[in-house]
Amino acid sequence: MSWNEKKKHIISILVVSTFLILSTTFVYFPKQENFVSSLAFLHQVNSFYMEDLSSGILLKNTSCVKDEKGLQQDPYQFKVVNQTNQEITYRIVFHKDFEKINQQGKEALENHYLRYTLKEGEQAYLEPQNLNDDGILYETTIPKRSEVVYDFKMWLDYDADNGAMNKLLIGNIEIERIG
Repeated sequence: MSWNEKKKHIISILVVSTFLILSTTFVYFPKQENFVSSLAFLHQVNSFYMEDLSSGILLKNTSCVKDEKGLQQDPYQFKVVNQTNQEITYRIVFHKDFEKINQQGKEALENHYLRYTLKEGEQAYLEPQNLNDDGILYETTIPKRSEVVYDFKMWLDYDADNGAMNKLLIGNIEIERIG
């Protein structure tokens, strides 16, 4: 076989291989609408979430305070974001981290010893109240494609008795989607 014949064979193999690769790519490449749907699904994964805007609340070596003093402290700020095309009903909940509390070798502070208030956007603060056993702070609905900033304040109730002594509170605020 001469050199020219070898070149022709190599070129024909390359042309056929290129054709096969291109035709396979177009046959098995996802259709544009499937690709767009996949992107939309990935985008919806984090389309309703909470974002911290300040550092958390620290109740360390704290003493009982009246509501007037509790209301004067700096708030913990967070934002709830809804990037979906539907309104969402949700609740804001304070969850204790019992695992971390147990690691410290302490008992958890009961919720009824804690007072709190919450402010949604530019509205006034809610009337201070004791934290319920279920930790639910607030329930509301957020419109589609919107966000709301919250200010949250928490303090040890002035009327707390000796049952609050030597207890530990470690927790965080979370949102739970209802509808």
